[in-house]
Amino acid sequence: MNVGATLGAASLLTALATALFAIGAAAVGGFTRRPQLTGAGRRAVIVAAFFITAASVTLGVGLLRNDFSMAYVASVSSREMETPMKWASFYSKQPGSLLYWTWAMSLLMALFAWRTIPSIQWGAAQATALCGACLTAFLIALVFFASPFHASDVIPADGVGLNPLLVDRGMLIHPPFLLGGLVSTALPFVLGMTALMAGRLDGAWLRSVRRWAIASWLILSIGNMLGGWWAYTVLGWGGYWGWDPVENSAILPLLPLTAFVHSMMLQERRGMLKLWNLTLVIAAFSLAVFGTFNVRSGLVDSVHSFAQSEIGAYFLGVLAVVLIGALVLMVWRVPYMRAEHDFESLLSRESTLIVNNYLFTAIALVILGGTLFPVFSELFVSSKITVGPPFYNSVVGPLLIILVALIAIGTVLPWRRASNATIARRFAVPGVITLVAGVVLFVLGLREPRALAGVLSAIALVVVTAREFALGARGAHAAGIPWLATISALFARDQRRYGGYLVHIGVAVMAVAVVGSTVYQEQTRVSLSPGESFQIAGRTITFMGLDQRDGTVNGVQTEVIAPLLVKHGQQTEAILEPGRRRFTNFPEQPTAIVALHTSLRDDLYVFVQGWDDTGRADFNVFVNPLIVWLWIGGGIYVVGGIFAWMPLVGTVPVRESVTTGGGAQPQQA
Repeated sequence: MNVGATLGAASLLTALATALFAIGAAAVGGFTRRPQLTGAGRRAVIVAAFFITAASVTLGVGLLRNDFSMAYVASVSSREMETPMKWASFYSKQPGSLLYWTWAMSLLMALFAWRTIPSIQWGAAQATALCGACLTAFLIALVFFASPFHASDVIPADGVGLNPLLVDRGMLIHPPFLLGGLVSTALPFVLGMTALMAGRLDGAWLRSVRRWAIASWLILSIGNMLGGWWAYTVLGWGGYWGWDPVENSAILPLLPLTAFVHSMMLQERRGMLKLWNLTLVIAAFSLAVFGTFNVRSGLVDSVHSFAQSEIGAYFLGVLAVVLIGALVLMVWRVPYMRAEHDFESLLSRESTLIVNNYLFTAIALVILGGTLFPVFSELFVSSKITVGPPFYNSVVGPLLIILVALIAIGTVLPWRRASNATIARRFAVPGVITLVAGVVLFVLGLREPRALAGVLSAIALVVVTAREFALGARGAHAAGIPWLATISALFARDQRRYGGYLVHIGVAVMAVAVVGSTVYQEQTRVSLSPGESFQIAGRTITFMGLDQRDGTVNGVQTEVIAPLLVKHGQQTEAILEPGRRRFTNFPEQPTAIVALHTSLRDDLYVFVQGWDDTGRADFNVFVNPLIVWLWIGGGIYVVGGIFAWMPLVGTVPVRESVTTGGGAQPQQA
């Protein structure tokens, strides 16, 4: 008997039974008003997480011990793989990826059951049952369709090893954050559905969902940023976002989630957008499930997809249940979702937040439509037509520019309404600075319309955000706080507001980096013999000859390095070592070794296309302006997100309705 496979499979079966018990106990407890049964269901959610953790530890131990009697271990690992890469192999194929997804979900659900459910007695039974249902859906997939705990028919002496494309330390952080972010969309979904089922569509669910929603948005943002960084440093095509269908599936849930993080402020302050906010959290989770279906169904072609399997049809069914169930509940609760206040003026922060939400939705629909276009084209014209970066850049790019400009405008506008005098006073200085910056940039040569518009939108956003910090600091100083302590005082007083401002600054910095690296990228392909040179972007680059090295770990057979001496004038700037790597068990799947030299101005990015018997090598060379600012902006974004996630110190008005019995009474507009 294979102990590891048996223990892992038994743990998953026990977790499935426990999750089903959680659903039943919570449902009966809710209907019969027996809180002890609901409590038992809540504890069952935590116990299910324990058994899923046991299954995950079993697989991890199997990988570390080279237990090739487990078929999954034999298919993704090998004896010479380094320990970190064995961890990466955990989620490198479909069964392990699905186990990691379910494990992360179970841990989040357990934390939710421990910390949040006891504080929402108005919806404890519904939330517990929904947690159990989410876990059940993924445990069924693991147990019956994609278990990583099958025993090997014949135990091999060594495993196959990790897919060559995944042999990179970036795999230790990129997939965990991305999968964790996708999974975390389940928590805002659970709270939204709980509010629908309980009829508590006032401020009660917003207090509970705020930090979960921001945490989900932040983790998913980090996952997508790391995905861009990994693609840039590993895949060897010179860019960081290729609009691949699976990349699109990863970013799609982030768009409604970002919209929700903004629009819930309107419900908190004004009792508006109740139906819309619920739609957004449902859309975020539904798109996460869609991504799970997309990457496993073979519906669209992608270098990131798993092999086509019947599990894709199963997740399509899960998606249908989620959407139909949510729609039925929303129709049922429409009377409880009337706005408590009318929209008052176009010249208000409310109006910019609403248009902001429309833009996020439009971008999501464009990306979803482009992702599914090959499916519809094959269905209706019998030809699979794909859309690539030119389509997305031409449609999504302008929408993003408008979005950044709108964030800048909304930062300046007050709530409810603004007089002409207020608008003139608040827009005067930022407007003049942005106009002057535009003239200077035009004179300096930035004349491509979209690039100029994008940079000016980013500058405007930085200027108005700096103005908010300056006004806040002046007010803090007037209250007796020393100048040097004013900024920390602002964050201590309202970290949500000023954390959000930091996020906006990060977005502006990233926007400038995207414009620079997209519009002003230089690219060339050269063929060089040892000792020959070429010039690009003021640099002289000399090929120093091929160098072959034997591999020692992670299945690498050989590495062929083509070192390049990079000089700027007479001064050596860098020695780059691009090359190609071949693997023992994957001889037909060589991978690029990307060489990078990074500065605040630009990146010199090189990879080797190939070489001949004489030692002459072909190089693809890119000069990517401002790339490092993309990562710096991302860092600012993350720091701001952490501040925004932290518990509120001050108070934000949250509107509540009067409740009678099990639900809130409908409010008149």
